[in-house]
Amino acid sequence: MRRALWLAIPMVVWGQAPEVTTEVGYRVLPSTRGDWKSYRSVDNLAEGPRLLQFAGAWTPAGSRGLDALRVTGSGWGDPMNALHLTMDKAGLYRFTFGYRNMAYFNALPSFANPLNTFSQRSFDTRQRLWNADLDLRPGKRLQPFLSLGRQSGNGFGVSPIVVDENSYPAASAIDYGYLQFRGGVHFDAERWRITLEQGGGRFHDDTALRIEERNTGNRLLPYFGRRLALDRATQAYTVTGQNVYSSAEVTVSPWRWVDFTGQFFYSQPNSDVRFSENAQGTLLWLETLRFVSGQQSLVTGYANQPRTSGAGSVEVRPWSRVRILESWQTTRMHNAATLAGLTTLDQRALPGRSEGDRLVWNESEQQVQAWVDVAKFLTLQGGHRYLWGDARVRRGSLSTGPAQEAGRLRRHVGLAGFVLRPAARLTVNANAEVGRGDRTYFRTSLQNYERVRVRARYRLADGWQASGHYHRTANGNPTPGVNLRFAAQQAGASVQWTRRTVSVTADYARSTLWNDLVFLEPERYAPLRSLYRDNAHTGALAATWNWPKNRGSVTVGGSLFRSAGSRPTRYYQPLARLLVPVRKQVQLLGEWRQVSLGQAFYANEAFGVQQITIGLRLGR
Repeated sequence: MRRALWLAIPMVVWGQAPEVTTEVGYRVLPSTRGDWKSYRSVDNLAEGPRLLQFAGAWTPAGSRGLDALRVTGSGWGDPMNALHLTMDKAGLYRFTFGYRNMAYFNALPSFANPLNTFSQRSFDTRQRLWNADLDLRPGKRLQPFLSLGRQSGNGFGVSPIVVDENSYPAASAIDYGYLQFRGGVHFDAERWRITLEQGGGRFHDDTALRIEERNTGNRLLPYFGRRLALDRATQAYTVTGQNVYSSAEVTVSPWRWVDFTGQFFYSQPNSDVRFSENAQGTLLWLETLRFVSGQQSLVTGYANQPRTSGAGSVEVRPWSRVRILESWQTTRMHNAATLAGLTTLDQRALPGRSEGDRLVWNESEQQVQAWVDVAKFLTLQGGHRYLWGDARVRRGSLSTGPAQEAGRLRRHVGLAGFVLRPAARLTVNANAEVGRGDRTYFRTSLQNYERVRVRARYRLADGWQASGHYHRTANGNPTPGVNLRFAAQQAGASVQWTRRTVSVTADYARSTLWNDLVFLEPERYAPLRSLYRDNAHTGALAATWNWPKNRGSVTVGGSLFRSAGSRPTRYYQPLARLLVPVRKQVQLLGEWRQVSLGQAFYANEAFGVQQITIGLRLGR
């Protein structure tokens, strides 16, 4: 029934819209090998009828309420599909609606425990997103607007139940949703613009875990001579919350050479949490190091998180070749939370637990930049950014000291760059950042770092265009016990050649990533080194030859990825696509793809699948 509905969409569009293009087809997988779950986690395209894409436009003549109606869509029948509709009337309204539907599947066996033949954190869910936006009186001085959107998901998966010194993979049921709404008004004048907005949202997240047969978990060795196990267990948590916010933005241009902008935002979200757990088996209660056969827990919590932020900027153009931008922004937030819990061991209740928690987080940023056109072919850029902030959180259970732990942020960043146009067909753009700080919140955050970006574009001739880019980021944190060293860079080039009958696009990128970090092992509290390396090649090619008089086309190409290092991986996806005219406005469509994945360390996740799609393209 569902397939019949989405297959009927192009027929409706074909009958109503004077301008329409539709592609329908049927996909088969003649050859499959390797791990099917890994294939579904990476590609997930299956057999069956498909509505590949459709697009239609309708422009009624003499209509008082509609100038144009446009609808586009793609991927119906596949794991990810989309629909987009736009309708408008000049000076009266503009309405847009978007819908996306994604079947999210992830069950890589190596995730969480590479020794298992199944994934301990897997997802088989359906996610849906839609949004509707209405702008009234576009182009007028007073412009109200409304927006409504929703994101939801539900399905099944596997998640671990963590009890005592073991974790036990369990079947999970997932259900979540978020509804967002907003509305406001734009006031437009010649030298100023004001936007007032009010909005909010409601969300829920429900997850239930269940074990109905004996499960020994991930711990392979006995604990104090006994094997830990769960015979039966259930675990469930529910999170609900809501949020209301207000925002305002003002832009004023009192003179032609200066612009002022100010923003204000305030929100106060809150959430309620309920958690319950019931477990029977051979369990260890860590606080007393004794074995128990049953454990029950019930926890409730509430959190309130007011947030206030503001920003302002001024742009000055004192001379025709000079532009100066000064900006400032700040965010103030705190989280007030309460928690109450009750635990029962072997049907004997332990003393109840009730406590409060609080997070205070403040962060500000000030930046000044200047652009100077020193010549017609050269623009220089320079500036400075300063970040500072402070935070207070509850100290971690493995840390020693007072109940509250303070953190600070302080970093200076120098900015520089240029835009070079030495020839009419060549443009080179480069910018750099050098940051130095002595305070940061997280050990992997930017602290002492350098970042460089270079981009170049050259138009060789009519129809020929080449571009290249280079990006490098290096970051370090010399704090004893952290000793972070991180470096990532990427260099690539692309070529485009477009003619009336031939078009070719080729891309190649070479990337490297290196991360070295010391962390504390929680079991023995001993420092360990985490070293990750990755050296990768990425390429893509698409070459299309269009037959004379737009009677058909041939496309060949594909993409590849190869990496070496901590997790060597190779991925290939060659393709060939053919359009052959059958009659006027009708073309026969044929497409072949091969998707393959291989890994040196996790050979059980390798797969190779061929995909063949046959269909029709209808257009007028």
